Amino acid sequence: MRQSLPSAKIYVYTTESYKSKNYLKVGQTERNVIERISEQFGTSNAEQPILLWTAELSLGKSDHHIHHQLEANGVLRVSQSVGREWFVATIEQVKKAFNQVCFGSDRGESYNLRPEQFAAVSKAKRWFDGDYDATVLEGASHKNRFLLNAKMRFGKCFTGIHVAKEIKARNTLIITYKPEVISEWMSAVNDHVHFEGWTGIRARQNPTNLNDPFVQENGNFPDHKAQKVVCVSLQDLRVEEDGTTKQRLKNLLKPMKWDLIIFDEVHFGSRTERARFIIDSLDWTKRLDLSGTPFKLIQEEDFCPQQVYTYSYLDEQKNKIEESERTNIPICNGNFVYQGMPDLDVSTIEITDEDINQQRETFLTDDLDFSLNELFRVSSQKFVHQDAVDHFIEGLCKRTHDARAISVFGKLGDGLGVPKKRHTVWWLYRVESVRALSKKLKSHPYFGNFEIINASGCEETEDDEQEGNLVVRDKKVVQDCIQRVHNDANKFGTITLTVRRFLTGVTIKEWDSILILNDVSAAESYFQAIFRVQSAWVEGAAPNVSIVKPKAWVFDFAVSRCLRLTFHYADALADQLDQQDSSDQIRKDNLQEVTEGLCERLNIKRFLEGNLKSDKTTSKDIFEAINFSGSRLSLSKRITSDALVSFVSLAALESHPELFEALKRVKGYRTQEVGGIEDFLKIGKDAIEKAKKDKKEPSEEDKEQKNKDEVESEADKEKKSRKKWYATQIKRLAICIADFIYTTQFREHKIDHVIETKDSEFFYIVTGITKDEFAALCDLGFIRKESLNRIVREFRCHEESSLSPEEFVMAYISTAA
Repeated sequence: MRQSLPSAKIYVYTTESYKSKNYLKVGQTERNVIERISEQFGTSNAEQPILLWTAELSLGKSDHHIHHQLEANGVLRVSQSVGREWFVATIEQVKKAFNQVCFGSDRGESYNLRPEQFAAVSKAKRWFDGDYDATVLEGASHKNRFLLNAKMRFGKCFTGIHVAKEIKARNTLIITYKPEVISEWMSAVNDHVHFEGWTGIRARQNPTNLNDPFVQENGNFPDHKAQKVVCVSLQDLRVEEDGTTKQRLKNLLKPMKWDLIIFDEVHFGSRTERARFIIDSLDWTKRLDLSGTPFKLIQEEDFCPQQVYTYSYLDEQKNKIEESERTNIPICNGNFVYQGMPDLDVSTIEITDEDINQQRETFLTDDLDFSLNELFRVSSQKFVHQDAVDHFIEGLCKRTHDARAISVFGKLGDGLGVPKKRHTVWWLYRVESVRALSKKLKSHPYFGNFEIINASGCEETEDDEQEGNLVVRDKKVVQDCIQRVHNDANKFGTITLTVRRFLTGVTIKEWDSILILNDVSAAESYFQAIFRVQSAWVEGAAPNVSIVKPKAWVFDFAVSRCLRLTFHYADALADQLDQQDSSDQIRKDNLQEVTEGLCERLNIKRFLEGNLKSDKTTSKDIFEAINFSGSRLSLSKRITSDALVSFVSLAALESHPELFEALKRVKGYRTQEVGGIEDFLKIGKDAIEKAKKDKKEPSEEDKEQKNKDEVESEADKEKKSRKKWYATQIKRLAICIADFIYTTQFREHKIDHVIETKDSEFFYIVTGITKDEFAALCDLGFIRKESLNRIVREFRCHEESSLSPEEFVMAYISTAA
């Protein structure tokens, strides 16, 4: 019997005529798979092979072992054979036989971690093992947490369970913001050979897959061998103020001990009081946070560089370029995964008077962007600006000589090369706007040729049923509709109208573009949404692979908003690199590099004044759009950030009025009438009430507003003035702390070192308050300790580099060379 070499591969292929008979060829080679198969066919064969699957064989195993296992499993060879290696089988049966032979497992999946996934698991394990210098560990605010900051399609489920395996977790709890992704977690745990013996358990039974293990109504877990992974949605896991929960979920809370909690999509809802209360109700040892856009989390929480792994859109694009240079085969059985991902093309379009046939001043926002929320505002189930909406929709599909830049379904779309049959998603702000727009599009002479899908999350009414309106809440219904329309020559495509549904944690591969028709202001929401259309759509098998969607488009009708949010994305990525550089004593202009990279790889174009010819966007354009005076993000930005401030803490002034006087003495304070302590008590109580409301699930329309800073959302001018005074005092105190750190001989690396300082008198001179008052302000939450802790650590890193200027200059020269 042949013995395989370490590089030997199993391969499975068929032909077009054999595919209908379920005939599969199962062979082995130590050479290039496609070259080996081509030799078997030659140039004169009328049919070409269809490669279905290939995998590395374990040492000592050969295709003969797979053949014997197939027969043992009841799979028959092809009689009157085309060869002894042909079987009447499905690809799933071959994979099962392969896994039985090579892994001793009946499970169907056996792919390995990609290099970036392996790097993430290794870094997480190192952090959880405490394998860093004592100064690093001592300065960490969250010693038992690790953040995986990776964009969609990274494979966070598979990677997260590998982290659980590496740290030898027996009890793992997954809390996800989106119930739809639970199936992905269950598949990773229950179907892959790497987790043989592990059991993935749903917190609620899945009616569409009754075979998935689930928690019983009495709260008992189903039978399982060893490691268990329980997956629950944040919406399902409600914990009352007395610490009780649903009978079904009672065994998830204390005294149940979880070795690892995985918080999926942590950027949604994790900072609310409700989420914090739930986490506090659980007994856990380690926590893994997963997110594709943790911008606010990174800003407001203190994660040191050693406890974050970042994989961004730019990293993905770098892998795509390197992969294309290694091979001319577009995609092959998962071994080449990046080239199937479409290039993203962002077109920002300025809306003018001609585009809406109405005075544009009616729709201007404070930053001179066009307000799409106002354009699509509805009253009594009708658009308030009916004529403007009609003119805008008409402009979207114009192909005549007077077509303008908004013609993304017309002249501009043709110029950009959009596909003939289109499956697009339109993102609006209000549910009632979706209903009104759905009705208008259905009756339109052009858009009436599309299937209009209402995915706003609303309930289907009798009118919807009678009028044939498609109202969906299930992803599968959307996909079935797209598939049906895709095969219908009389349809132009589909348009999915949504407020937020299906724009996070969900992949619908056929979506080729997104129209942003709302005033979204949160970078997390924006990039979660636009990356939805960047999902791979590949058909066929190597060597006859077809990439159906080589490019995807974003159409944004607010130019400055797009530039501003791109900056926030670049800022977050550069922030992580800056932290890493600080710990490695390297200095680079990361913000400049990342911003330039995003402009290039997102291909951001600006269509201004209705012109169909675009302007290319550079980092200079982005910095100018946000009035950014330089391309280097300094530490002072963090010191003056609102992330330092907590308005809830003002309620503590009732018991600690002396702290109000301490705040007045902070250095830099100028005489100002700010009202009595009662005014600030009211602000604190209002903030507490707002925090309590956070325990309730916000409506779709409220979610964007929730992300706005509380100072910005306060309408009362007098109250806003007092809040601004309080925030200013906290920021001035942070500046004083930086001064204190710089002038003391002791090397502070966290805020506790400042609180424990022996230079009490000098502390008072620098700050204007006593050390005990400062400790009380931190303990009572007047100043967010995590944010201040990060400032202390980063300030010290910057200061230490300046203590050795020669080394710093040489390091900079070497990196720039």
